[in-house]
Amino acid sequence: IHPHHSFFIRTTMAPPDPPSSTTPGVIPLVCSISGRTPTDPVVTPSGRICSRSLLLSKLTDTGGIDPFDPTKSRTLDEAELISLSTTSELSNTTDAVPPRPPSATSIPSILSMLQTEYDAVLLELFDTRRALEETRRELSQALYQNDAAVRVVARLASERDAAREMVAAWSSAKKEEVVVAEGVGAGQKRRRVEDASPADGDDDEDVGPKPPPVVVEPEQPSSLSDNIPPSDLEAMKAKWKILSKSRRKRPPPPASHATKEQLAEFSQIDKKTLHKSSAKPGITALVVDNKHDIAVSGGRDKQIIVYSKEENRVLATIAGVASKEITCVDVSHTEDGKTLIVTGSQDGHVKAYLSPDYQLLGSAMVEDDDEGDAEQKAVVGVSIHPTGTYALATTRKGTVVFLSVSSSEGEGVQKRAVFREKDADDVQYSCSMIHPDGLILGVGTTEGKLKIWDLKTQKLAQTLEGHEGSVTSLCFSENGYHVVSSSSSGEVLVWDLRKGKTIKTLNQKEESDDTSSIGAVCCAAFDPSGRYLAYGGEKGVNITVVKEWNLIALQESGKENENVTGISWGKDAMSLVTCSDKERAMKYWGPPSSSKGDDNEKEVKMEE
Repeated sequence: IHPHHSFFIRTTMAPPDPPSSTTPGVIPLVCSISGRTPTDPVVTPSGRICSRSLLLSKLTDTGGIDPFDPTKSRTLDEAELISLSTTSELSNTTDAVPPRPPSATSIPSILSMLQTEYDAVLLELFDTRRALEETRRELSQALYQNDAAVRVVARLASERDAAREMVAAWSSAKKEEVVVAEGVGAGQKRRRVEDASPADGDDDEDVGPKPPPVVVEPEQPSSLSDNIPPSDLEAMKAKWKILSKSRRKRPPPPASHATKEQLAEFSQIDKKTLHKSSAKPGITALVVDNKHDIAVSGGRDKQIIVYSKEENRVLATIAGVASKEITCVDVSHTEDGKTLIVTGSQDGHVKAYLSPDYQLLGSAMVEDDDEGDAEQKAVVGVSIHPTGTYALATTRKGTVVFLSVSSSEGEGVQKRAVFREKDADDVQYSCSMIHPDGLILGVGTTEGKLKIWDLKTQKLAQTLEGHEGSVTSLCFSENGYHVVSSSSSGEVLVWDLRKGKTIKTLNQKEESDDTSSIGAVCCAAFDPSGRYLAYGGEKGVNITVVKEWNLIALQESGKENENVTGISWGKDAMSLVTCSDKERAMKYWGPPSSSKGDDNEKEVKMEE
């Protein structure tokens, strides 16, 4: 009997176990909650026998209400519980071992229980993976929305800046209106002089002859700033939309495009000696116009040679291009189909020439600072924008110069914007190239880094690291996603701009007897279709297939340390043009069928 309550203890007898000699006098109890033998039996004031842990858990769920009270109004506290002992007072017998549940008394039942638990684990794993996929989907959508919001903000900021410029232009136009004073009688009468003629009937207000109107010329805006002018930027964006849209629908290469089997048979088919023999030998810049199969080379003789392979003749010899050797050259086409050539030199000048007579359009000095090392002013890279009306030049000092190129009289080549990295006075550029879409500029540094400039904002978008030596060249693929960079330390890295990391490393000399390595690499170029990659260096030229990256051609130069410094693909990748800074000749490579009789032995020589 409980000291505070008067009640009877009601017990539920479990079916008796078989007689055992080890458990005499033990009466098994049954829990009113689980229906099994309790391990720590207690009695409630209502006379129910339960396992203590199960009853306390039940009280937590009911908020302290006795679960056996039919009115659900009586509270129950742990202090009111009476503990029971299953040990006999007359012996030292321990508590009875609870019997096995009926579901675990046979092998089929155990197997069924294990199968049920296994299915539950698999179901939980499936639910977890489904929740993970849903989370990934939500994260991807959130990132896309964030990117879209950033683009919208950038567009609104651009429109805001354009509106501010329009307001500033309107304000300056209002200031150009001139007030002219006219004397009438003893006093003075003022009126505003505008472009329109005075209305009829106003002659009687004038006294004496009318003074001539004051002509005020509008103030010319400065053509040089830290940012690309909005009008130029809009023209570049318009071209980008056209090119990016057409690139997604780019047709496959034509049937006349070179195959892997033809590339494997490449050998030297021609050699052209075009530059002056009296000057120090060496061609320092080379580019091929794939549209017309025209090679443009710049040498240490300070001349530009324009050579047509199809016509087998020199179209133009441009002398006096620079006071020092030419470092870079690029070729493109204007909207009316003319060939445009832009050059850069060690003396810091950028010059432009236009076909058919290749006369000088204009010249610009990219670095205005007269102080400092002259080598820092050297132009290390020049690229013509796809519009054909702009060009970008980079200097050793780390400066990017945006120029306009026009054939209109009085315009020529003009600097429009100059920008460089902030707090990076020690950065030295070594090469550069513009993206095929025209809104990204890739720049290599002497520290082995590849920097990606966003021309829309004139800010650095990425800095890629992976080279041990100085970056010697870089080239964008026609697909717009891949860029390859070469280094003086020998490795050739292929980058994926979407991921910002390398997808392949070429020209690795892992073993001492590795014949595929060509030493330090000076130049690299994708073919116009983006299917093949060629790179040249100290020991010759290697050609690989993009995505497969297997070596399909190894062209030995035949001379020790000849050092191929320029490389460019011909039309439909059926030829490859190379040059060296140690000789005056351009070499043409191709399948044996490309040679025509004795043309392999002919040389076009230019005498001084």
